[in-house]
This record gives sequence, C-alpha cells and structure tokens, in this order.
Amino acid sequence: MTAVCSVALACDARVVVEYTLELGSHHSERLQPMVEMVLREASLSVGDLDGVAVAAGPGSFTGLRIGMGLAKGLCRGADLVFVRVSTLAGMAFGAGVEGMPVCPMLDARRGNVYAGVYDLVGEDPISRMPDRADAVSNWVTRLPRPVTVVGDGAQAYRDVIVDALGRDAYFVTLGRPTAGAVALLGQARCERGEVDDMEKAEPFYLRRTQAERVREARLTGDG
Repeated sequence: MTAVCSVALACDARVVVEYTLELGSHHSERLQPMVEMVLREASLSVGDLDGVAVAAGPGSFTGLRIGMGLAKGLCRGADLVFVRVSTLAGMAFGAGVEGMPVCPMLDARRGNVYAGVYDLVGEDPISRMPDRADAVSNWVTRLPRPVTVVGDGAQAYRDVIVDALGRDAYFVTLGRPTAGAVALLGQARCERGEVDDMEKAEPFYLRRTQAERVREARLTGDG
C-alpha cells in the first residue's frame, strides 16, 4: 500500500468496480468503507466472493499492515481464499507495455527505491529481476535497455535515470498502484491455484522497519 488507497472488484478477467483515492496516511479510516462501497455498487456481499487479493508490498509499513489485516479479516469471516500480489507486479501490469521490460519504481526516500523488472507476456507480468529496495543509482546500472519505467520513484529520480539510460528509458506517467490490476492478477492466480496460506502470509516489506534499524544501530554502537 502507498499514498494511494484503492479497492476493486474483478470478475471474468475484467474490473467491474474500482475506487481509487489519494489518501496519504488515512487508509485506516477509509479502506473498510471503500470495500463496502464497492460491494454495494456491485450488489454483492462478502460471502459472494471467491477470494481476496491484496497488494502485499513493498510500500508503507503501516499501510501494508492495514491492507493485509483487512484482507485477512474478510477471508476469515467468509471462508475465502487469500492471495498476495506484489505491488510492483501490479504496477507493471497496469503500465500495459508489452514487448519491452517494465521497471516499476516506488520512492523509498533518501535516494532509494523499491523496484523490480518485469516482462509482460500476454499481459502477465513475469519477474526478470526480483523486487528489492536499493539506491536508484545502483538500479540504473543494472536495468535492461530499452526499458519502460513507471511509478512515483521513476518520476522522483527521473534525472538520475535519464543521465544513466538516455533515450533507452521510456517513462509512463500513469503508473500509480491500483486495485484493479491487483484484482485481475489475483483472480488469475486463484484460477491457477496459486493461493497463499493466510495464517503464515506476511507483507513483502523488502527492508527492515525504522524501529528495527534503530535497534540494530544501538546494539552495534552505530547509533
């Protein structure tokens, strides 16, 4: 989960209803009402669903916990299957660029990004380089050429990317994470039987929390 709060309903490989809002840090207040609004719009109840897909990260640690907690609660209450989808995979899918590698980037601050590289094969994002958190300066040295870059990280560090890749970097401006892409990828995973063990599933944090980093610094004497 990012600053974008998004909920969608997919059926038969199409998005039926989707609501997306720029909420900043107010996900906990609006996410449940947005779920109820989507179900009401589709004239469905939670029990009518087959499963719930959640954007499992990377992203805001607090936001990921909120989204994951609500998704698990819905699944437990109605005995639904649970599926995690990489937020970056959803962004690559939403970019809609087939035939060229796609690198979705989320700004992780201080010159760092959460990123991965995907090939879109029949609109299915196949990981070429695993999602990870790293300095954008390290990422640009490893990216394939040409490559499509998408997301707020790509916009925040556009100059760094252009300096490294020049005309081999193609920017997609509409690249925020949305639930529609996650829902479609989740539906496809469900149909293939690729579901997660809800009780063991955790978000894809990719890096330690600030509290964990501070604690380690204190223990090692670096703080």
